[in-house]
Amino acid sequence: MSRLRAGLLMLLLVAAAAHGQDYDALIKRALQQRDAGNMAAAEQTLRQAQPLAADKAEVNYLLGMVLAFQQKYGESLALLDGELKLHPDNIDLRLGRARVLSFEGAYQDAMTTVEQVLRRQPDNLEALALAGRIAHYQKRPVAAQLYYSQVLEHDLDNLDALIGMYDSFLQEGKPDKAAPYLGMAAELAPNHIDVLTRQHPEQYSSQPHHQISVGYGQSSLDQPGLSDWHDRSFEYRHLSSDGNQQYVRVERNNRFDKNDTMIEAGLALNQHGKLPWEIAVGYTQSPDFMPRYFGRLGASTPLTNGSTDFGTVILTGLYQYSSYVNGKTERVQTGLEWYIPNTDLWLTPNIGMVRDQSGIETFAWNLGLHWQATGSARFGVTYTDSPETENLITRDSTSTSVYWRQDLGAAWLFYLTWTRIDLDTLYVRKAIDLNLQHQF
Repeated sequence: MSRLRAGLLMLLLVAAAAHGQDYDALIKRALQQRDAGNMAAAEQTLRQAQPLAADKAEVNYLLGMVLAFQQKYGESLALLDGELKLHPDNIDLRLGRARVLSFEGAYQDAMTTVEQVLRRQPDNLEALALAGRIAHYQKRPVAAQLYYSQVLEHDLDNLDALIGMYDSFLQEGKPDKAAPYLGMAAELAPNHIDVLTRQHPEQYSSQPHHQISVGYGQSSLDQPGLSDWHDRSFEYRHLSSDGNQQYVRVERNNRFDKNDTMIEAGLALNQHGKLPWEIAVGYTQSPDFMPRYFGRLGASTPLTNGSTDFGTVILTGLYQYSSYVNGKTERVQTGLEWYIPNTDLWLTPNIGMVRDQSGIETFAWNLGLHWQATGSARFGVTYTDSPETENLITRDSTSTSVYWRQDLGAAWLFYLTWTRIDLDTLYVRKAIDLNLQHQF
């Protein structure tokens, strides 16, 4: 019996050793697949490793991150939350959860978790690098550089920090300062997906390159005899790997019992530079109430980069010229985008001037408040006091607009907007607009 027990014990030990080797080999393979950018293959490999692990914290952490890289945020968070219930003090799991939240857009929640870790472990390099990435997402490149610099002081070969420094200097509009960091990252890991997507974005980037938007709007007017409006739109937008965009848009609008169709096209250029700008033109062949043609030019530039408690402030400007059958209008405005620190809120105040078809100039202004309520849901409200042109009549108006933007998975999102417009002494118009977007 003793020999039998010894033989069984030996078999168990051999099986356990083989079991452990299989698990380690699967984890190694999954990491290689992840680093090469093959997230779907890495996910399948990790699912094979899952049942082989006695303590699943490691494999579920890695699987949670691979799911997040594929924008499967709900599934990723559920997996990480389940492990955190079993291992509430596991720092890797906490930082992994914070990283997924930052991918979703819940930056403040993510940063709160990272700051909790840094209070306990001020030199935690992963936490510092993640804080830098979140600051980058919050459009605070200088703050991001401070975090990444702390990482590089301890580890000059930290790939996350090198890539982060490249991204933050590029975001700040300093490509010359960014380039050496990408060079160091390429020497360290030439075949890593984070390096390849920045060296050859057109070949390796997994970002979508196409966006299709379909919109419908309906407005009701409070004056008897004025029928409801029905507006329809279709837009195709090409998303370049360098952040630039090109688009074409068609609007078919039924208003005042007439139909107008406008074709519009535009470009967004220098999106990674210090002065990103946009240009758009539109044309209506037989206009009844829309412009015969219009041109619009907009630009923006950062005033502060979020390195202080004041947050990030971006200066914006816009000029639009519109030609109607009864004359021209012009609009000039300047404004700010203020990303308030330590919150998921930002403000968009604007002031400007409108010149109507009679040459009368009127002051215009608006104020918007926006809130990233969760990683996938955004809400906002805007109040505007500005002349508007409707049915070829330009009159002073006030409007209040409320919107809800909701991500529907990795590739879909919709906007729902409600607006009330009081056109001076003419009518009150209430509008509901729905827009559905798909990226691929």
